[in-house]
Amino acid sequence: MENNGNFEETNQVSTNEKQEGFSKEPKQEKRKKTLKTLGTVGLAILIFVGGYLASALQYDEGLQDLRRIKQAIQNNYYEEISDERFYDVLFSAINEDLLDPYSEYMTADEYMEMQTSATGQWSGIGVTFLTKDGLGNKQMLVRRVSGNSPAERAGVVEGDFVVGYGVDENSIVESNDYDLFYAFLGERVTNEPFFVKIRRAGTQDFLLALQKETFVESYVSYRTSTYSLGFSGTNALQPTEGNNPLTALDADTAYVRLTQFNGSASSEFKTVMERFKTDGKKHLVLDLRDNGGGYMNILQEIASYFCKGGSGRTTIAVAEYKNGMKEIFSSQGSWFENYFSENSEIKVLADAGTASASECLLGCMIDYGAIDYEDICLIEEGGVARTYGKGIMQSTFPFGFGNTDAIKLTTARIVWPKSGNCIHGRGILPEDGAKTTQASYEKDSEILSALATLQ
Repeated sequence: MENNGNFEETNQVSTNEKQEGFSKEPKQEKRKKTLKTLGTVGLAILIFVGGYLASALQYDEGLQDLRRIKQAIQNNYYEEISDERFYDVLFSAINEDLLDPYSEYMTADEYMEMQTSATGQWSGIGVTFLTKDGLGNKQMLVRRVSGNSPAERAGVVEGDFVVGYGVDENSIVESNDYDLFYAFLGERVTNEPFFVKIRRAGTQDFLLALQKETFVESYVSYRTSTYSLGFSGTNALQPTEGNNPLTALDADTAYVRLTQFNGSASSEFKTVMERFKTDGKKHLVLDLRDNGGGYMNILQEIASYFCKGGSGRTTIAVAEYKNGMKEIFSSQGSWFENYFSENSEIKVLADAGTASASECLLGCMIDYGAIDYEDICLIEEGGVARTYGKGIMQSTFPFGFGNTDAIKLTTARIVWPKSGNCIHGRGILPEDGAKTTQASYEKDSEILSALATLQ
């Protein structure tokens, strides 16, 4: 979490693109692509930490050696080595060899993209694919559809397979190769219609019209046995009732999915909890599958609903820094009793994509007694059932003011508020008492299986 929590899986990629173009990909590949775009002046400033170059060279022998090496190479090496190429190598080494997978140097454009993503703004179709099956075979399995996205409006649902695509209905190319599909998407301009061929369990293959759009993603959805609620509109804040009930729920239970601690997630969560109260629901199913985390301030608001027995601003997490300093993060309030009674039951769905701020929320819920481990159902895949295991926090340090480069660093270890437990590198496991069910990608099948397991 970070203020920024990252969960990346090399075979799970998103067709959302930020304004400058983005895909979820391994950090090493991302660095190779982006470092080549840096200006020489910006690189020199960054590597020596802004305007402190002169003093650093005066007092740091290593930096003096680095300057001499650079000068010797550029003056004497038989091939031309530009400043840009020289600093490319240094920054690649910092990102790939020195720092952990959650830390990275960011160009000014990347830093701006990170800030933009915090608002939930995207350009794309809004689908996250699982691109390989358990045997490593290529596929385009829809793992998540972003709320308020073009894909959601077109009718794409989780569990669908994209098995073809084309610029019109008569030129569909049959393919399950995500890289080729991504290249096809890259050739499409915003609002240009195209078609995808969908394979869905229980139906014949069919075509859906899609287009890339700029949209603000919604991160919360609400379902009862009779209706569903999502968020739409320019800022994804307009509650919109839909016909996607979860009929397996009883009349006293509601289901809420939270896909990320980002954008307008806290205000969306507030809206669905008010609907939960208005509907007279007693029990909650909270779905945190594939929620890779997000921003601490959003976690602080959402955790306020689950600090059972708390009073006012309640500690939800503690950051422990290497200098021994501890930072306490508190909820915005303690609202559990406003929505739940002593007879209420809260059940949670989680998987290997449940990371960072999501695991921190689970720790808060466990420590304050809103749930026990046995109220968590872990989705087992490939013989593994666990949450991701990210109990560290990143902080971002911009260099200078305005449109500037920045470096994101892992700065603290996160522990749970009362027990002091840290799940980093471990996650929540069945041996803790959590229940398990097998992964199944057909629409709602994992949810239904988990509910049966949690009975």
